[in-house]
Amino acid sequence: MASAATILLMWGAVTSYAYLTSDMVLEEKNQTISSMSAQYQSLSSDFGSLEKEVERRAKLLEERQAYLEEMLDDTSPSEKSKQAAEDNVSEPSSIQEAEKISFFEELLGSKAAHASILSNIDRRRRLLNRLEETNDRQLALADKLLMQTRGELNQIATTLAPTKLSHDDLLHHFDGDSAAMGGPFVPERGFAPIFDTSDHLSFENLVSERLRLEMVTKILDSFPVGIPAAKYYLSSKFGPRLDPLKKVWADHPGLDLAGWPGTAIYATAPGKVVHAGWFGPYGKMVEIEHGNGFKTRYGHMRKLRVKKGENVLVGARVGDMGKTGRVTGTHLHYEIWFDGKVRDPAPFLKAADNVLKIQGRNEKTSN
Repeated sequence: MASAATILLMWGAVTSYAYLTSDMVLEEKNQTISSMSAQYQSLSSDFGSLEKEVERRAKLLEERQAYLEEMLDDTSPSEKSKQAAEDNVSEPSSIQEAEKISFFEELLGSKAAHASILSNIDRRRRLLNRLEETNDRQLALADKLLMQTRGELNQIATTLAPTKLSHDDLLHHFDGDSAAMGGPFVPERGFAPIFDTSDHLSFENLVSERLRLEMVTKILDSFPVGIPAAKYYLSSKFGPRLDPLKKVWADHPGLDLAGWPGTAIYATAPGKVVHAGWFGPYGKMVEIEHGNGFKTRYGHMRKLRVKKGENVLVGARVGDMGKTGRVTGTHLHYEIWFDGKVRDPAPFLKAADNVLKIQGRNEKTSN
């Protein structure tokens, strides 16, 4: 009986110890799983936030890149290709739900899952760094394009200086419905900060200046750039002169361009004929509205070749040189008007070749 009692006690002790040990091991495993699950949740949350941030910034950078490529299309194709090669960063794809499940399954069975998540987070962080480098290159390119745009605006200002017309003068009379208008539509754009609160300002300045340049260039489509007559010589300048008939000083509101009777007279800009007929001392005269505040007059012609309401292109023959009206001989009286005021055509004729270059055209305008 004593031996049986001893064996029973020993069995009970061993059983109790085994039970307690098994319970402790199970509890330890449960705690390990719980801890690993908490770590996963934390890492997964960081991973998800980082993934969204990568995608957000990549999308903003993609919008900027698309705009820069549009600008480069208007500048240098080789520069566009070079920049595209430098910015060849693949856009990160979204994490699929199946991948997240496999991460969780691996986490419960292996330490490799922990390293896998950390590896993906590190990859996203490295990608963020690459995106930031791309952002820096985009900002540098935007600054370069901004300087180039301002240089082109300064070139236009220099070209127009003799005519005493400024950018603001032209923009004040911008006519979007003018028949002389053309070119692509550029909608208003806005860019959000990506890596700091001011890294979008260069882009906003570029958008503003490019829009200003495009509008000014479009307005110059109405600028008189053509030659007003096939062959001529200047017989009287713009401004004060001794009147050829009354022999007293008077203002002369145009240029007198003398030539042979019947010399072809041409429209110097595209537009619509608003007058074609006799006009007092001008004799037979054609007046053309070019839009954006510009119009031209062609007086003293012996024959008119256009009618009121007709649309004409630059270089269209509008009549023949003659001596109708108040004249002393055969010539063309040529006037340029802007903003309701008559202007000296001479500076416009001198500026015409440079205006054509700004428009990307190569016609020769000088006589």
